[in-house]
This record gives sequence, structure tokens and C-alpha cells, in this order.
Amino acid sequence: MKPMRAKKIFLYFVLFLLTIPLGLATRLYPDHFPGLISTYGGDILYATCLFFFLRFLFPATELIKLGVLTFLACIVIELQQLYKANWIVQLRHTFPFGLILGYDFVLSDCICYAIGALLGTGIAMLLERAPVLR
Repeated sequence: MKPMRAKKIFLYFVLFLLTIPLGLATRLYPDHFPGLISTYGGDILYATCLFFFLRFLFPATELIKLGVLTFLACIVIELQQLYKANWIVQLRHTFPFGLILGYDFVLSDCICYAIGALLGTGIAMLLERAPVLR
């Protein structure tokens, strides 16, 4: 593996790990954030976190493709919340699956996911233009 590629992979893994507690903080400590961020920040960071994870897994894939894939994956996850079978509702009420799968379909989440995917893509574009990652 080339040294620059290893740096890039490591950077996206670190960004993925840093985004998780920031997103959780918007949910666990909403009083510490402005209203818009405490309401929508977690969903935006959810998509951004997924983008960083996908970039870590697929470092050679075009950024735009990963951004679109991130958005579509988030939409699929949001749409599955419309499925209300007892087994999946119980699964969603466990800590890890509740975070990953969510609980209820909310249309505004789809807008947040688009913003989060754009945020991740924009950050990646800026970072990958930096001389350190070339």
C-alpha cells in the first residue's frame, strides 16, 4: 500500500471515529447546542459519519459517487423505519440498533441526510486537495 493511500485511509477512519461522539453529543446533551443543531445535527452527522466510513472502506472510489451512495443508504435506512413488524421494532429499541436503524420515519431526516452527505463530500474534497494527501 502506498504511504499516501495509507494516510488517507487512516484519516477517514479517524474522522469516522470523531464524528460518532459528536453526533451522540447532540442527542445526549441537547441543552449544550443551539436549537437547530440539537434538533438536526445528529441526523446530519449520521450521514457525514457514514460518508467517512465508506471513504475508509473504498478510498479509490470517486467522492461524488460515495456522496450519492451515502445519501441513498441513509434514505433506505430511513424508509425501513416504515416497516413495523414486532421483531424489528424490538430490535430498534436496543441501544446499538436504535442508533443505526432509527425509530420512526421523519421526512426532515431525508433533508438532513442530504446535507450530511454534502458535508462529508465537501470535507473530503478539501482534504484531498491538500498537499499532504496527494
